[in-house]
Amino acid sequence: MRRLLERLQNQPYETRVKILWITTVVIAIGLLIIWTVNLKSTIKNSDGQSAPPQEPASSELTNQFLGVERVERIAGSLKIYFTLKNETNDILNVSKTDDISLTVDEGSLHPGSLLDRQGQPLAQKVLSHTQIFGIMNFKATNDKTGVLSFDNLFLEKNPDKIFRQELDLDFDKLNQSPNVRN
Repeated sequence: MRRLLERLQNQPYETRVKILWITTVVIAIGLLIIWTVNLKSTIKNSDGQSAPPQEPASSELTNQFLGVERVERIAGSLKIYFTLKNETNDILNVSKTDDISLTVDEGSLHPGSLLDRQGQPLAQKVLSHTQIFGIMNFKATNDKTGVLSFDNLFLEKNPDKIFRQELDLDFDKLNQSPNVRN
């Protein structure tokens, strides 16, 4: 091999260029033949069947998207640390603050703000196979339990199928939980 390279290097410039071009053309023809054979094989194996069916939307609606990690009672306000986890293959559209309620014995409360854990407005969409973390601020309540409801949730592929998620909350138990993720 070493002698071959030395012989090639000792050739005049024009000869080396010709050898380079001939080698390039031979390799290109080889790649073209391989590509053509693969293309023929692909065309021959395509049987015209449609793509596999997608999972039905009704099964996606049974998923529990909403979770609550912690509740804090601070200076006349109630902070709820929550998560929205989307394990579907679709984009989840999040409820607006008017569509979120906390039902307690005193009545129905709506959050004053809906923020992510960094204090920014919460994203209105949860991409597929992702999770977002947020904080809702409600006015303080003395009740020990409540029902958190997210209305008007929907998935991008089925915007006509609006659904609701509810969670029963025990404020005393959730107030003791030290685990809060950012």
